[in-house]
Amino acid sequence: MNTARYAADMHSRIVQLAVLAICMFALRLADAQTPETVGENLLRMEGTDAASGTRFVRLILLLKTGDAAPESVPRFTVECQERNRKRTLNWLIRFDGSPDFAFQKPFVATNDDLFPPQNPTAELKMRFEGYMRSPEFKRKWEVLPGGELRYRNPAAGSPNLDDPRHFTVWLNSLPELRIGYVKPAAGQPGELVFQTKPLLELVKKAELCQP
Repeated sequence: MNTARYAADMHSRIVQLAVLAICMFALRLADAQTPETVGENLLRMEGTDAASGTRFVRLILLLKTGDAAPESVPRFTVECQERNRKRTLNWLIRFDGSPDFAFQKPFVATNDDLFPPQNPTAELKMRFEGYMRSPEFKRKWEVLPGGELRYRNPAAGSPNLDDPRHFTVWLNSLPELRIGYVKPAAGQPGELVFQTKPLLELVKKAELCQP
């Protein structure tokens, strides 16, 4: 065997494996979807889901004080999507902390998986306060696998008749959002209070969040 050629081949293979490892590591970092800080208690994350072609931006308001880490506190998220030229606005709430800020990829049917998952439902109550107090609204939310709750937008199978944009109008006038479970179970947190004015300013500036 030609020792020099063998050594050269081995060196080439090692370089190829190293390059592959670096590329895979870079892809993992890109897939981590770590949000950037854009203001006090405000995070922003955007991207495109390759499988569905969905563009998205997530604007996140943290409920924290002091030096608490972003992943350790509750948060309220306004998520704007565009798919096939159709835009959707979502509201999400997390009552506990989590390091998972990832975008929930839209369901894409395949031959082996024709129907979207049937996630559990939770009933939450909302009230908006400012110069006055709104009525209390009770609506259904979808419990996502990671523990985040997403408002069930009006659609087949959803009992909600109001789109999140309807409640955004309330927030623009009464920016204090009080939200909690209608009937909290043992161990579930009580009502959370978010001061949403800084978040709403981000929503107004985000191109994807416009109708």
